[in-house]
Amino acid sequence: MKLWKVAALSTAVVTAMNAQAQQFDDAAPIAFGSFDFIPTVDVGLRYDDNVTRQNEDKISSFSSIISPQFVLLNNFGASQTRFGYRLRNERFFSSNADNYTDHFLSVGVEYELNIRHRLDVSFDFEDGHEQRGTGFSILNLGETPDTYKKSDLGFQYSYGAPGATGRVDLGFDISDRNYDLQTDEGLARDRVVSTTRAGFFYKIGTATDATFDVILRNVAYGFELDANNPLDSSVASYLIGVQWEATAETSGFVKLGYEEKDFDSSLREDYNGFDWSAGVTWEPTSNSQFRFITSNDTNESNGEGNFIRQRDYTLQWNHQWLERLRTRASFTLSTDRYEGQPTEFGAREDDLERLNLTAYYQFRRWFNVEVGYVFDTRDSNRSEINYDRNQFLINAYITL
Repeated sequence: MKLWKVAALSTAVVTAMNAQAQQFDDAAPIAFGSFDFIPTVDVGLRYDDNVTRQNEDKISSFSSIISPQFVLLNNFGASQTRFGYRLRNERFFSSNADNYTDHFLSVGVEYELNIRHRLDVSFDFEDGHEQRGTGFSILNLGETPDTYKKSDLGFQYSYGAPGATGRVDLGFDISDRNYDLQTDEGLARDRVVSTTRAGFFYKIGTATDATFDVILRNVAYGFELDANNPLDSSVASYLIGVQWEATAETSGFVKLGYEEKDFDSSLREDYNGFDWSAGVTWEPTSNSQFRFITSNDTNESNGEGNFIRQRDYTLQWNHQWLERLRTRASFTLSTDRYEGQPTEFGAREDDLERLNLTAYYQFRRWFNVEVGYVFDTRDSNRSEINYDRNQFLINAYITL
């Protein structure tokens, strides 16, 4: 059984960190017909000193978390069928309004026709929420979290053997997000995003490829507050770069290019500018790993401006201290600029920082514990939405 695929699927289903997925490398599967059935459960206690990310009138609360999940895998040759489900329930002791229960479903097939032809089809469904103080509630805090349904259907065809001089990836994804709030403001958030991708890889070294990517994205909103000024748009990105594996002590990719966003409405200003994404992993020793990840991209508006221009920088350090003890430290710096803001207010710009310190200890093959601390802050030119937040957590990960 390919256990690394168990970790990969768990991450896709639960949108969890890789660190959590690694806890289940030794999970013992149960035979379920031709499938391997792998159940797990996360149980946690968290303290949050600013649940709704507010500058004033902060809510502090302990909360309990329970998150059962399971994965079904069927491997046949180099191909695989997978199915996963996860539930996450959190109950706040001092803020019942922020309680939630989310559901995640993932189905996928990786099929290798032969060494040159591969197909990957996936479907993901999320019945989720946006925490108060995030998304559309940053400027207008609701009485309860915003809830939504999100469906993602993806298809990718790959041509070329893994070691071939040239390889091609062609993909199409469609994402449908619908908020449960049935008001004009709620309906105006609903959107369908369809993405067409083409990637070409050309070998320029033993473990190095030149990369060429074209990404076309269409954003269609189901309801407009102003029918004469819709938010519908099309986005095109063109990237050229390089990716490498296990070259000396590093691996990673760097992609640079150009992006343009064109609105259907002539009343909204189009955008074009520099686009990039990069991720580099450095392993100076066998038990220590450093990662640097950065990107520059455009995101849809959350109620202010035409769109958000976002830049992210993340530095992460993973270290294995003992056979059963490891730690992870990460720091992320982000800048969100809200483009197209009415001139009387000026362009809103948020600087966000997040520090995450976590220790993992494996008491038994089937029982792992995580202890962590998270600090995050937002510094905006809109002083009323600035905040600082501290979280302390302890989680137990249990499998068979």
